[in-house]
Amino acid sequence: MLLNAFDVDPGLPERTLELQVGELFGLGVQADLLVVSAFQGVYEPVPGTLIARLQEACGLEVGSLPVALDLRQSRLGCWVSEPLAQCCPPVRWPDGSRTRFRRIAVVESLPADPKAANPESWPVFNQLFCLLALLPLHGIASATVATPLLATGNQGIAPQLLFPALLERCRDGFRHIPDLERLVLFDRELGPLEQLAALIDGELNRPETQRKLIALQEDFLPPEALVDLLLSFSGRHQQLKLDGDIQELHHQLSNTQTTAVALGIHSRRLVERLVRQRLGWRYGTLNEGILELRRHNLHPWIISCLHQVRVFGNMVSHPGKPGQQRDVHVTDVVAMLAALQRVLADYPWSL
Repeated sequence: MLLNAFDVDPGLPERTLELQVGELFGLGVQADLLVVSAFQGVYEPVPGTLIARLQEACGLEVGSLPVALDLRQSRLGCWVSEPLAQCCPPVRWPDGSRTRFRRIAVVESLPADPKAANPESWPVFNQLFCLLALLPLHGIASATVATPLLATGNQGIAPQLLFPALLERCRDGFRHIPDLERLVLFDRELGPLEQLAALIDGELNRPETQRKLIALQEDFLPPEALVDLLLSFSGRHQQLKLDGDIQELHHQLSNTQTTAVALGIHSRRLVERLVRQRLGWRYGTLNEGILELRRHNLHPWIISCLHQVRVFGNMVSHPGKPGQQRDVHVTDVVAMLAALQRVLADYPWSL
């Protein structure tokens, strides 16, 4: 479940930090890179660790993966695998899971000083962002990165030692890594992430209703026609290569519960990808793209629907100005999803 999210640089093309709660293969995340942490040179599948879960679920032995980029002899202490599609034997993805990742990165650390209490004593996320900054130089894609709360498992670092400095490190990291569009922080337990989620809510001045759980079936959501469109969209438009975004939104709508934040973030992301594809843009904000489509005389109703998804997504992911915070109700979600349905049904839009 997407617990919380926010745009790191509002006003620029989407660059989002997400907090997701749940077991990795139940999240439905589509990532270029999955990050794991380990003690230096130690990759034993200790029960309860992510390394053990990867071996159990996929047959992946992290310590045996072929290495594409090896920085273990440097101060970074990191390495990145070759694409998993090249593994032999091939990766065995768990049945029913939509979670996929193309490579694995390992961030190593020395055994920690148990007396240390300063968050700066745990530079693991600094290591990660330094690694991500180097990847484009080696031709390794990292637009979407999924990572647990590094070093809080077998390495025993208390999660609260990472907060609130982690938020600032994320902002700095995004600023120095232009190719990074999305960082997904996940944990199996709600507790470790809730403190960070509350910090985000405070910074965004976010009303509680935006993260209140919506019981989809009780509220007659999602519209059946929208689900059908999502299921068929990738097949009808294979050239768009949007399977990941389609699958993640469908995953949200397939759950029994979700939030306005989750639906707004995923819907806006999908629409932004569609607008860029239609214009042939690699970069550019969604608002800039819609304005360009308007100049191409796209039908005003589609323009209106695009803006509705955009504004809803911005409302739940941007900081709220004092006195302008808005509660979100089920009827607002219904209206946004109806606009998304029209956008998908009419694609490719006539210009």
